[in-house]
Amino acid sequence: MRQKIPGGIFDLLARELTLSRDLLSILDLEQAALVAMNLNELISLSRRKAEHLEVVREIDEQLRLQVEQFTGAGSSAEKAVRLSDLIELVNDEKKATLAEQCRELVELRQEVAAKSVINHNFVEETKRHIHDAISLITSAVGEQPFGYGKAGYPAGRGIGRPNLISREV
Repeated sequence: MRQKIPGGIFDLLARELTLSRDLLSILDLEQAALVAMNLNELISLSRRKAEHLEVVREIDEQLRLQVEQFTGAGSSAEKAVRLSDLIELVNDEKKATLAEQCRELVELRQEVAAKSVINHNFVEETKRHIHDAISLITSAVGEQPFGYGKAGYPAGRGIGRPNLISREV
């Protein structure tokens, strides 16, 4: 039984696609700010990103409710209703549009996830380098002088030395 899909679902999908594209732009700006180490820009982008994510969550919830209402399915833990489930239920005239929007939304979400991972990894690696630099600077204070012992072997074990030295060598 083919049905005509409510226009509200398409409106919500269009809003979510727009927000996802905006989120990708924010992640690109975040990456540039990370490279430039622009903390003010990072704070601003963090707020914008959080606001966008909150709106996306709200739209997801509205979309879920409309899809459940359209399909007549309840919100059970065993069977979650997905947008792709709608494709089989709608008229042929809207089927292609819905399939394209679902595909684009999946691609955008994958891109957002990938860029988020890249930015997160960049931050983590930068934190490690900063920690190594601080450890290198502060290791000279309060540590025994490092030198050579018998037969040219290092006298200290170097346990407290940062990873930066071992990575570069």
